[in-house]
Amino acid sequence: MPEPTIISVCERNWEKWKADCSGFLKAVAADLGISLSGQANDIIDTMGHAPWIQLGNDSEKAVTYAGQSYLVVAGLKAPHHGHVVVIVPGAPKPYPSGYWGRFGGTGRKNTSISWSWKHSELPEVRYFAVQLNSAPQS
Repeated sequence: MPEPTIISVCERNWEKWKADCSGFLKAVAADLGISLSGQANDIIDTMGHAPWIQLGNDSEKAVTYAGQSYLVVAGLKAPHHGHVVVIVPGAPKPYPSGYWGRFGGTGRKNTSISWSWKHSELPEVRYFAVQLNSAPQS
């Protein structure tokens, strides 16, 4: 049986988690054998350590990794609730596309992350990648 694509895993989890960015990411990650816990700020802290690769704010690298066997996440911490987005393969510019839930609303599917943050925040968004077969298993 072929491995599921990131997009198919996102689609499978979308309806249940479209109003919760961290819940959505945790569900997608769990389907891929990756254990994440906590809210967005906690998850961003976790992704700052091995086996996660820190890609900085390089959207081209993020999209390159997303097209390989990696789960790629965009994240930005905030005082109360940070935000996380699953990056999917596609064009890196002006901003990559992803799937996300939205706390208190409805996220978006396979849409530019420019819709996920305020324009002024986009330069601060950081990308993280983890190889699907090397992530800690739950």
